[in-house]
Amino acid sequence: MVKLLKKIKMRIKLYFVLLIIISSCKPIVYEETNFFYNYYPLHINQVKEFFVTNIVHNSFGKDTTTYFLKEIITDYNINMEGDTVYRVERYWKVDSSLSYEIKDVWTSKKNLSAGYLNEENVTYTKLIFPLSLNIYWNGNAFNNLGYQEYSIESLNIPFQLNNVIFDSSLTVIQNYKSNLLEFENSKEIYATGIGLIYKEDVQVEINSGNLSDITQGYEYYQEIINY
Repeated sequence: MVKLLKKIKMRIKLYFVLLIIISSCKPIVYEETNFFYNYYPLHINQVKEFFVTNIVHNSFGKDTTTYFLKEIITDYNINMEGDTVYRVERYWKVDSSLSYEIKDVWTSKKNLSAGYLNEENVTYTKLIFPLSLNIYWNGNAFNNLGYQEYSIESLNIPFQLNNVIFDSSLTVIQNYKSNLLEFENSKEIYATGIGLIYKEDVQVEINSGNLSDITQGYEYYQEIINY
């Protein structure tokens, strides 16, 4: 009888050990990282229109110009690194009743790690992947303009522009400085599936920290109106 009880106890222990081993062999489920590539879409025939406001301040006052800007991706090629580089043709007109005329041609590309834009032969690293609120990077890493820290201020939040609500947007801060004599603010806002929808670049000199009292500098605002 004693031997039988010992066998039963041994079997119970064995079953218990086997149960632990089996449960520990369950596959580990890893959470897939969202790289948010859709914030920087690139494809042939992609068209976006913007309204641009450019303000120049000097000792005579300020000079404001406005125009419409259209960007069209018309072609692509494969570079030596194996990246697909897209041709971005940019057109402009000063009045909505006029026809667009060619302004310049830029190029853009996206790989697994970043999205790049070449403006007038100067390459900027616009976004890096995967996107998160805790990253920063050198926007001038591939040009000779010196280190410029970019960072993400907000990610995946709604954004309203001219009565249009974009469900998911991200804001990239490219430059910010504020003191009694200077104010600088450069940022870009992207919407998922669309790309850039708003750009702001302000660099002005002011008196006594008063943004209403600008002595010189410029303000540039670019707002999407059609896509």
